[in-house]
Amino acid sequence: MQNDQDREVLFVIIPSIIIFFALSSAIVFFMLYFQKKKFQYAKEKGELEKQYGEQLLQSRLEMQEQTFDTISQEIHDNVGQLLSLAKLQLSLLEKKERSEKVLVTEIKGNVGNALNDLRDIAKSLSTSRIQELSLVQAVEQELQRISRAGAIVTKVEVTGKEQHITEQKKIITFRIVQESLQNILKHAQATRIEVVFDFAEQLNITIADNGVGFSTVEKAKIDTGLGLLNIVKRAKLIMGEATIDSVINNGTKITLTIPYV
Repeated sequence: MQNDQDREVLFVIIPSIIIFFALSSAIVFFMLYFQKKKFQYAKEKGELEKQYGEQLLQSRLEMQEQTFDTISQEIHDNVGQLLSLAKLQLSLLEKKERSEKVLVTEIKGNVGNALNDLRDIAKSLSTSRIQELSLVQAVEQELQRISRAGAIVTKVEVTGKEQHITEQKKIITFRIVQESLQNILKHAQATRIEVVFDFAEQLNITIADNGVGFSTVEKAKIDTGLGLLNIVKRAKLIMGEATIDSVINNGTKITLTIPYV
């Protein structure tokens, strides 16, 4: 009789224990599942926000490239043709007006210089032109255009063998360097610019000038005005990094670190 009662108790207790553990396991499982879903949702949300920011910046860059191409075409088709016609007209005038020959020759030379400058600007704005060159060649041409003005001495140094990078990355990297150079021309009051390419495990580019520089405190105030913040954002877009160091009266140095892939 006692054994029968014990069996009945066991038949009650054992299923109860099994049900208890099953319910506990189910609760733990659903809690872990909920936490996993919550974490996954937060991660996906963060990735979507990052992708949205990158796509927004990419769209802005593409619009900028389209604008550059339009300006380049306008310079070539309109301004360039007008200056070519003016140069031809001055050549005819030079033959007729012997007494004003020196002055006319000077005017013709100035117009010729203007044509050369416009061609250089058109080349630097044209995306297709940049695609035809290597990154180093594109930057060298940009520096040559700057140095021809006579006020700034420019220099390019290359360490290691130039590595291939994608066209998209090359164009954005060139625009970063181009914007850095424009900042120097506008704000630095520099007389010397040096660009160093170091083709190591990653591409390292240093853009340095001997201009007026600025302090760390001033940097926070003038990031937007000098386009420095835009340089940092563009570098991040191609999985790179941009650091900006400056000392008052001792120039500014921008260092870019860009992965090849």
